[in-house]
Amino acid sequence: MTTFRTALLCLILTCVGWSAAYAADWSYTGEHGPDHWADLSGDYQTCAAGHFQSPFNIVPDIDADLANLDIRYNPMPVAVTNNGHTLVVNGGIDDVLRIGSTDFKLLQFHFHTPSEYMISGKSFPMELHFVHQAADGRFAVLGVMIAEGPANPALTQLWNVAPYDQGETGTADALFDPRDLLPSNQSYMRFMGSLTTPPCTEGINWHMLMSPITASADQIAAFQSVFPNNARPIQPRNGRLVVAEW
Repeated sequence: MTTFRTALLCLILTCVGWSAAYAADWSYTGEHGPDHWADLSGDYQTCAAGHFQSPFNIVPDIDADLANLDIRYNPMPVAVTNNGHTLVVNGGIDDVLRIGSTDFKLLQFHFHTPSEYMISGKSFPMELHFVHQAADGRFAVLGVMIAEGPANPALTQLWNVAPYDQGETGTADALFDPRDLLPSNQSYMRFMGSLTTPPCTEGINWHMLMSPITASADQIAAFQSVFPNNARPIQPRNGRLVVAEW
C-alpha cells in the first residue's frame, strides 16, 4: 500500500504525484462535478433546489453568548480510509460533541482542499469537518480551518498511514487523539447549512471554529497530490443568519 508518507518523500524529491482516476457517481470536476450533481440522481435534487446550501462566505451578523462546545473525543487506534473523495477517520463509540444538553455522536471526520467555506472573504489551504449525529437524527458539523504554518504532529500521524488507493484503509497501533486537531481557542460561529457533498441535505447545524490549526506546506502538498481539489464551490448565502461568539 502506498501511503501519504511516501507521497511526502516523493514531493521532497520532486517525484511525479498520484494521477490515478477513480470511479464514482459524483466528483469535483467534469460532467460529474458540482454543477451537475443534481442531474446525477433524483436523490441529489437538493444540490440545485436547496435554499441554504453549504459552503458560503461566512460573515458574522450577531455577537452572542453561544453554548459551550463540550468536545468529548478519546484517543483511538489510527485508521484512515481513502473513500475516493477524501480521507476519512471514523469516530469512536464514546466520542461525542455535547451542545447544551444534547449529545451528538462523532460519526467521522474528513478533509477538503482548498477550504470549502470562506470567512469574511478569506479562504484557507485546507478545511476539516467533524460530522456528528444526535439520537433524534439531527446533524451537527464542527468545522476547522487549516492554515499554512508549522507542521502538525497529529496530521503526521494520519498522513503516515493514509492510503493513496480508493477503498483502502491504513492503520497503526499507536493511539491518535482527535482533540489534537482542534485549536485551543474554541470560539465559533453558528449557522444553518447543508452537507457539502451529495445529497446536499439541508438542516445541518454548523459550528465553525474561528481559530485555525496549522499544517506545513509539505503536509498540505501531500494531501493535494492525492486530492488536488475536493471542495464544493461557494453557494449563495440567501439571507441566513450567522451568530458568532467572539
